[in-house]
Amino acid sequence: SRGINAEYGGFAAAILIKKMIIGENCGAWDAINIMEVSERLGRPSHYKLTTTVMTRMKQRSQDGSQEMNLGGSLMRQKEEDLPSDNGHIINIGQLVESMENNIRQQIEGVYFGKTRDVVNGVRSLTELSQKKSFSRVMNAELTGAISKRKPLE
Repeated sequence: SRGINAEYGGFAAAILIKKMIIGENCGAWDAINIMEVSERLGRPSHYKLTTTVMTRMKQRSQDGSQEMNLGGSLMRQKEEDLPSDNGHIINIGQLVESMENNIRQQIEGVYFGKTRDVVNGVRSLTELSQKKSFSRVMNAELTGAISKRKPLE
């Protein structure tokens, strides 16, 4: 791992982003981005970004009888060499935006998608047991109706 090169110069920065939804169904997105920049003479600058995203979500059923809390964190790291002709701010902004979009897609696809699959699986198991129960009741009623029926003579 390369550190900040004191010979040519460099710096580190922290970019903190907080997004909140307030209400009965609420949530939060907290991102901590740590950027290390190493400047190198005659060569592109080296950028190392470490991002940690923490998410929380609370959702209440429409009738208010049930509540689901979901939360987690994800950390990713990326290193890239980029020319700093336009300044470091543009490069840092693009790297942070790209990283957070990537993490958001991963969270949506993997974590929330998997949770949705599990919840839907539980629902389908409930529906399946209700269908089996309904089927047993219908079979019992049909059997009873058929046994009471008088044979044709």
